[in-house]
Amino acid sequence: MIFNRNCNCPHEDIIQHVHEVEGYVKPAGSCNCRHTHCFETVTSKAIPCRGSHIHNVEFKTDINDCHCHKFYGRTGPAIPSGFGNHIHLIECYTSCNDRHKHCINIATKTEEPFDC
Repeated sequence: MIFNRNCNCPHEDIIQHVHEVEGYVKPAGSCNCRHTHCFETVTSKAIPCRGSHIHNVEFKTDINDCHCHKFYGRTGPAIPSGFGNHIHLIECYTSCNDRHKHCINIATKTEEPFDC
C-alpha cells in the first residue's frame, strides 16, 4: 500500500519538519538465499494532506547478496504519539531486484521531529 498518492491540499498550520527513518526490510529471496537489507534516510518536509500531512520517502538499501533495492513513496498521515509529537507509517515494497522485492512495514522515529 502506498499512502496518499494525490495529496497536495493547502493547509497553513503545518510546521515544516522532517523525520528520521531507519530499519530493515522483511526477509525475501529464494529458500537457499533468504536475506534482508537495512536502510537509513530522512523524509522530505511535510506535505499538507486532508487535514493532516504526509512526507515523501526515498532510499536505497545496503548491498546484501550482491544487490540492493530502491524505494520511493509516501508515509501515511500523522499519528499522535504523545507530548505533542507524532509518527508516520510506511507500508509498501521495495523495487524488484535479483527477481524479488522486500516488504517494508515501519514507522518514522517517534521522538520530536526536526524543524527545517
